[in-house]
Amino acid sequence: MAQSRCPADGVAPDNYHATSIYPEFVQVEPGRWVLLAESRMDCVIRKNPDGTLEVVEFRRLKKGDLVAVGRGENGEDGIYVHAGPLDQLPDFLAGWTPANLSDHMSADAQQPASQADTQPADNSATASAGHLADGATASGAPGLPGTSGAPGTSGTVTAPSASSASPSPTATADKFAFRTGVSRETSFSLDYDTLYQVLRHDRDNGHIVWVAGPAVVFDADARRAFAGLIDAGYVHALLAGNALATHDLEAALYGTALGQGLYDKRQAPRGHYHHLDAINTIRGCGSIRAAVQSGRVRDGVMHALETRGVPYVLAGSIRDDGPLPEVIADVYAAQDAMRAHVRRATTVVALATALHTIATGNMTPSYQAGPGGSLRPVHFFIADISEFAAGKLADRGSLTSRSILTNVQDFVVNVHRALTGACRTE
Repeated sequence: MAQSRCPADGVAPDNYHATSIYPEFVQVEPGRWVLLAESRMDCVIRKNPDGTLEVVEFRRLKKGDLVAVGRGENGEDGIYVHAGPLDQLPDFLAGWTPANLSDHMSADAQQPASQADTQPADNSATASAGHLADGATASGAPGLPGTSGAPGTSGTVTAPSASSASPSPTATADKFAFRTGVSRETSFSLDYDTLYQVLRHDRDNGHIVWVAGPAVVFDADARRAFAGLIDAGYVHALLAGNALATHDLEAALYGTALGQGLYDKRQAPRGHYHHLDAINTIRGCGSIRAAVQSGRVRDGVMHALETRGVPYVLAGSIRDDGPLPEVIADVYAAQDAMRAHVRRATTVVALATALHTIATGNMTPSYQAGPGGSLRPVHFFIADISEFAAGKLADRGSLTSRSILTNVQDFVVNVHRALTGACRTE
């Protein structure tokens, strides 16, 4: 790997190599390749003083840091970007090793001290090596499109296709065909079944990160259903903004969202005050956690997160009201807190929030490196009623995302019923 020093703080050297969502292998010495761990797109590769390699944002660079240079992607510059199936690595990569941080640099030392990091994390992203589903080895799971096994390569799997309508492996590709893209007319049955299988596996063997917009809590059934998914262990972290938490807490205190009844849709008298009153009440309690512990908040998504000890990140925006005490106002501190969870994610499910979805997608690699030289895909699902929003993430580089175009409230209720067997959410 060719390398050069940074000329100034936050400035990469000329011809720096920018990372992608794909597995990237770096030749650290002749014949020895290492896989970048905890990667993300649009970053650079820094060589630390102890010799380890780290994927970092430009803002973390310091003058004199050694950074990988060279924009070849086929090994000619000592960097190989693998965009193919994870179980079909080229022969010269045999015996690759992870380029993890050294033991004395713990993950905790790399993460910001925020509410997102104060909760215990029992679900390791690398714990998913082994079995993807009952009776299916990690080299391939029945019903997961795009998965295939590699003999003798335990834990190696192939990421599912970005297409929501995967063709049959035996089908001959036609030069002309209808419905090759993703639209509201697309069949999503396979995508739902894949999602259910992945979530069932990763509940106990992975790290499931949800990215949610306020529409999730604007409906009584959807709000109860998402809280039910938290209670059932299918949510290991939640990334959202001030709005979702505010309207969920408004629902807990007043039974409304933006002044409208969650079930009957009636406008409450002076209901436009409710979300502000909710923020003010929580600020008076000191925190969301304090409001839950005191009994002021007795149900809903934030109540479930707090009572179950599930970490969450509320990233602030320029249009926030209040905001709530837990909202992280510094955009880069919020990004750091989000990445602390995304870097461990094995599955991401994004619900009706275009900007948060794009932000999360830009931090999410297409793979996770596990113990013993294993690879597995990071599954990325998007549920949104807008075709534009669903396609936007793919336009921004997250090519492995799968889109389900539907009302997100119906989506959450259906997922809850499928995973828990509940016929009703109350």
